[in-house]
Order: sequence, then structure tokens, then C-alpha cells
Amino acid sequence: MVKATSTPEVAIIGAGATGMSTAWHLSQRGLRVVVFDRVGVGAGMTSLQPGGVRTQWAHNDTFKLAKESQDFYENFIERTGAEKDPELVHCGYAFVASKQETLEALKATVNSQNAQGIHSRMLTAEELGEMIPGLAVDLIAGGSFNESDGYFNHPGAPVSGFAEGALRGDAEVRVANVELIERSGNEWKLQLSTGEILLVPMVVVAAGAESAKLMTLLGIDLPLVPEPRHIFYSNPISERLIEPLVIFQDEHFAVKHLADGSVLASDLSPLPKNTKADERTMRRNMIAKGKRLIETLDYVQFPVMVTGHYDVTPDQQLLLGSPEGLPNLALACGLNGRGMMLAPAVGRVVADTVVNGNNDAVPASMRTDRFAEGGAGAREQMVI
Repeated sequence: MVKATSTPEVAIIGAGATGMSTAWHLSQRGLRVVVFDRVGVGAGMTSLQPGGVRTQWAHNDTFKLAKESQDFYENFIERTGAEKDPELVHCGYAFVASKQETLEALKATVNSQNAQGIHSRMLTAEELGEMIPGLAVDLIAGGSFNESDGYFNHPGAPVSGFAEGALRGDAEVRVANVELIERSGNEWKLQLSTGEILLVPMVVVAAGAESAKLMTLLGIDLPLVPEPRHIFYSNPISERLIEPLVIFQDEHFAVKHLADGSVLASDLSPLPKNTKADERTMRRNMIAKGKRLIETLDYVQFPVMVTGHYDVTPDQQLLLGSPEGLPNLALACGLNGRGMMLAPAVGRVVADTVVNGNNDAVPASMRTDRFAEGGAGAREQMVI
């Protein structure tokens, strides 16, 4: 634990990629920051993310933040002074459609991305088959591809780099759970699991799905729920099987051969409500689906399963900025699995909100007031 040398101006709840990026941005602007996490830096959902970075999104606001973040990561060491380079490798992302209506939706998103300067392109089933050995070409209609999308060889390095930079800027990271948050005059009172009470002028809630529980203490019902995700990993395989990350949208399946030699695969099909599949069943279903879609997966075994949770909103879009009636409090949640991917831009947006005292920097599709009177924004269609 590193101690700050002066009283903090901003308390951040959550030391994942989003929280630490926000801490770094605020420290760069000269604010004194303390970050609280019940486990430690990058120890929650951030520790489970495999390191994907892409600009292929359906909503303009999403891929603007994604492009800003990708540009930031291209020069991560120079920008942050981090000791370790995440090594962003541009392996490309391929979104594969089995149904014609899904293919048409991909065409529309590619057109939108191209209009924003993002160089995605459509590919035929045969072109995808040349790119992905063993692909079941007869089962697909085509897809989209962006060669600039990629993966970190070292997916833990970004959050560590943000933390290092924030600490150099006189920030403090404390392992403690925030059990109570309430307004106290012009400040916020935080009660910690250590028994301490802290008064701070400004608070950022970046605690993933746990953010909803904290906000209920303030009488705010956030439309945010945890949604489980299960990722399987093979043992290292020396022969490269798949270079791009491949997402079968209609099949709810994703697969990637990682830098360490392991193959990542995930069956993203939602379970029926109020049901819980066991690990053995999930693994069997995932392997069967993978073999059907990509022949080269036929002999790959996946002994390791990792389970985490996305923090999901009804429209699968972020929750950023200050809720109405809560001055000097900002949200940074609803990332829905995009925490690491969008961390640089989200940290910048939230820092702007804190410094300026308004939501002007927050895209309209990501503000909390979009849910007023039961409303919601346009749904982000390319969450996986």
C-alpha cells in the first residue's frame, strides 16, 4: 500500500482497469486521489479479462471511445511511463454471421465504422475460410473483419501501468471495502470495512456490478445486473491454429489462439432463466459447438474454466457521469466486459466529469438519465 502525502480530493471505489485509468487521469490533472478496493489493484473482473482490444462496434459512441483507447494503447509506455509494455498485437477480429439478417446488420455497422474512419470490411464465407483454417464455410453467410483489432500479449500490464502512474502522482491505493456512502454537508462520507470514516469532496463509483449495491444506499436504483461469463482455456499448443479472434454471432461462440499458446474458447449462449449448468456440461457443449464450427478444434481439450461477471445494462451501453441530484459523484460502470478495452477513454471522460462538475463530456447514449421514465438508448449490438 502506498500512502498519499495529503488529504484526498477524490475517492474512487474500485481498482480495476476503469478505476485505475480514472485515477491516472485525475492524477495527471493534479488532483489528490485515493482508490479503494476490497481485494487490490486489478484483482476483480479485470484479472479475468483475456486482453482483447477492438474498434468494431455498432454504436457510434462506443467505437469513438474504442478508437481513442486503441490509439492510447499504441503508445502506452510513452504516455504513462509504465514499466511493462502490454504489447498490443494486431491479429484482427472476425465477426461471423450464419444468418442473412445478421450479415446485413454487420454490413450496416461496417458502413458506420467506415464513416468514422475505422477500416473494417466485409468478407465472403470463402474469404473467411482462407483466413481461418478448418472453418465450416458451408454453415456461414459471411462476416466482417478489422485487421487493426487485436490482443495484449500481457493483459495485466495496462492496469498495472495506470496504477504505477497514479501512484507517482501522489495517489493512494487502499485494500478496504466501502460499506456505506452518504452525503455529509458538501462532502461524501465513506465508511470502510476497517472501521474508518473518510470525508471527501468527490467520489467515483467504478465497482462493476457492485456499483448498483452502493447506489441503493443513496436511493438510486441503477439498471445494472451481473451476468455470468465462462471462458475455457486449453493447454499450450505450439502449432498456431487460429490467428484472428473469431466471433460467431449467431452461434454465440468465440475462439482465439493466445500468445502463450493456449486456445481460448467461450460459449456465450445465455442459460435459461433460473437454471445453472455445471462446469462439465458447459465444457461438453462448448467443445461440441467449437468442433462443428472450426474443424481444427477437433482435438483441442479445454481443462481450465474461468468464471466472471459482466456488469450489464438493459441496452448493453455504459453508465457514465453524475446521476441527477448527486453533485460531485460520478459513475463509471456498465462496462459489460469492455473495462480494459475502453479504459483510457472512459478514464478521461470520467475525469472530465469530475473536474468540470458536469456531464458535458459524457456521450448521451451513456448518461444515466437515458433510463428516465423507463426509457433506454439504442442497444449496443456487438457485445460478446
